[in-house]
Amino acid sequence: MLSYPDYTRCPVNIISSIRKYYRAPIEYPTLPKLDAHLDKFYKNVVLIVLDGMGTDMMERNLIASNFLRKHHMENLTSVFPSTTVSAMTSYYTGVSPNEHGWLGWSLFFKEFCRTIDVFTNLDTYTKLPITKASAAEFVMPYETIYQDIADSIIGDVQPFTIAQTGVNIAEKGNIHKTADKFERVCELIKMICATPQNTFTYVQWNSPDDTAHREGCYGEKTAEKLKFLSNQIEELCAKLTDTLVIVSADHGLIDISEEIKINHIREISDCLVVPPFVESRAAACYVKYDRRTDFERACRSYLGNDFIVLSRNDVLAKGILGRGEPHPKTIDFIGDYMICAISDKGIRYHTLNEKPKLMNKANHGGLTDEEMIIPLIVIPTKQTKEYKQKKLI
Repeated sequence: MLSYPDYTRCPVNIISSIRKYYRAPIEYPTLPKLDAHLDKFYKNVVLIVLDGMGTDMMERNLIASNFLRKHHMENLTSVFPSTTVSAMTSYYTGVSPNEHGWLGWSLFFKEFCRTIDVFTNLDTYTKLPITKASAAEFVMPYETIYQDIADSIIGDVQPFTIAQTGVNIAEKGNIHKTADKFERVCELIKMICATPQNTFTYVQWNSPDDTAHREGCYGEKTAEKLKFLSNQIEELCAKLTDTLVIVSADHGLIDISEEIKINHIREISDCLVVPPFVESRAAACYVKYDRRTDFERACRSYLGNDFIVLSRNDVLAKGILGRGEPHPKTIDFIGDYMICAISDKGIRYHTLNEKPKLMNKANHGGLTDEEMIIPLIVIPTKQTKEYKQKKLI
């Protein structure tokens, strides 16, 4: 089954509810069920984003009585493309990929005439550094939600972020902490929530995505990782008071049966100006102007059962990247066409200067339910007398 992004029920709307709670301006609808919890007022709000934990993966690896599943409130969709760069940047900013322009892992920048892995700042094919500073942040700077939260009329609100050491994460208007293990994440959250300040903490953790890429969505190690994360969050919540814990994901994953090598299909590759980019399951293509009919025909012939091919106008008209004014780079990164996965296959273009790379057992970026549907999990903790009756202006 396929699911298209719903920009009234996705990561952007989680952020809208949080911004509304802190009396910051919002551009997207909020989530009424989350709002109902936030209306009770909590001194601390913690948002934990578990990379890759789609609803399908969670429900097939965890029993119904598991802590995360017991607190699973509703399903949301990811943004599109259903991938880390686009979704995490929507968490940082509270706007859609259409507006922030960070569409996927590998993007072709005409400013550098290079395809760049934007979170690592490396050339996609050679894996050599592009510049000392982030090329993507230079071309596509953005404002984060943290400053608006810090300026809240609630007063004395301190935003924190926590991520794994070495992970690229937005750090503007917040205090950033790093952790090598999830146990350390929980320790940091407890320390933050014990301070006298009102706090908002955003946690970005690379699991279960990192395990599922290697082991598949339903492998034993993936299930073990999910159980571990759930147990850790359960133990954490038992030790917190006056804290609302929100758990969600950026996207889900689907097990991959095959990657189709576009460079081996001459009828397609001869039409391309540069190799496809963005993601293996949501690829943008620049096509020679006089070969567009040939490209469409070849895609129908070789990819038709596993992918849909949308022109730039189709992508914009359908609004699958989100509402609002498109970022100038969004138009560049759509290319002339986007190839969107609707089955369990991906595509790859192998260049002569590319380092060898094994196919991931599971991947994301496409429009299947497994990739697009994510859970919203809300865990209220005990409220003390001091905060239980407090009302906001």
